[in-house]
Amino acid sequence: MPHVLELSPGQRARIELWAWHLEQAGWHVRFEPFASERLQEVLYERGRTPAKAMRLLDSYLRHLLTTLRGFDADVVFVYREAALIGPALTERIAARRAPVIYDIDDPTFIPYRSPFNGWLSLLKFPGKTNSLIRLSDHVIAINRPIADYALRYNPSVSVMPNLIDTDRYRPADQPSGYPPHLVWIGSHSTTSNLETLTGPLSRLQQSVRAPLRIIADRPVALAGVETEHRPWSSATEVGDLASASIGIVPLNDLPWNRWKFFFKTLQCMAVGLPVVARRIGSNPEVIEDGVNGFLVESEHEWHDRLLALVRDPGLRRRIGQAARATVLDRYSVERRMPDVVAIFDTMVSQRAAGAGSAPARTTAP
Repeated sequence: MPHVLELSPGQRARIELWAWHLEQAGWHVRFEPFASERLQEVLYERGRTPAKAMRLLDSYLRHLLTTLRGFDADVVFVYREAALIGPALTERIAARRAPVIYDIDDPTFIPYRSPFNGWLSLLKFPGKTNSLIRLSDHVIAINRPIADYALRYNPSVSVMPNLIDTDRYRPADQPSGYPPHLVWIGSHSTTSNLETLTGPLSRLQQSVRAPLRIIADRPVALAGVETEHRPWSSATEVGDLASASIGIVPLNDLPWNRWKFFFKTLQCMAVGLPVVARRIGSNPEVIEDGVNGFLVESEHEWHDRLLALVRDPGLRRRIGQAARATVLDRYSVERRMPDVVAIFDTMVSQRAAGAGSAPARTTAP
């Protein structure tokens, strides 16, 4: 796994969420993050290239040495990539020792230049994704488009969307007279998506009171838009979402976004918020327009859907209840986690069949 625990949104929604449930099913999960805490401190800051380079090299050598020394595991689980830089070397070494389950939740096969790391992004080797798909015993893809891509290189592929702990993500009662708050949750790397809504939000707030709550690690300023910054933390994100009124998921028209599964859509829906989202990526799979949310394209559509929701509490309630029901039925941990456990169990069964005995169940992400 690339990052230290509890910091990466994607990682938290995948193996970090799954780990506890795998433990309940008889697995022991040992985490081996690539990034050290020292690397994580500087990785998403602008500049500081020498410090990033030295800490990346230190993390790479430490991770490679750990792999070369060997480990006792029945399954190796790789989330996105075992190492943030370089070719699929550590993964190839690990694959000689145990079956590999490769989890791909982003289109990492598309070259991407980080706004924070510049030329260091070239060290990520986007072609590595195809190698990882080929060498894995099984691939878990977050959605059907990525699964179809993986099937070009490996016949053993399952689709598993992000799941939500619906006991944790629950609706909250809003005080009477509470002004409808829009809410956006995101990270440093996705604020450009939010900036695309500056015009519609400014126009909306000229006619109604609808402050925008931004849940992020850093404040975001939008010209002419009333905003409220809530620093992101795992302890407060659910409360900050649930106490808002309308979720928004704006997205740039980028090749990367066309492949993406947007967890923030599920987060808002799980706490019973009506969501207005760009019609791109996984959003049309999750949202039925006008039933459990709204799908939009133009600035005019953004303004009109948001205005209707701000003015109509009954509409917000009806759409929000349908959104929550969708998550409970299709994306809850309780409903889908047995499918995840079955993938891991199958790897053990296949290995046992080849070896003639059943090993203890251990996985090293």
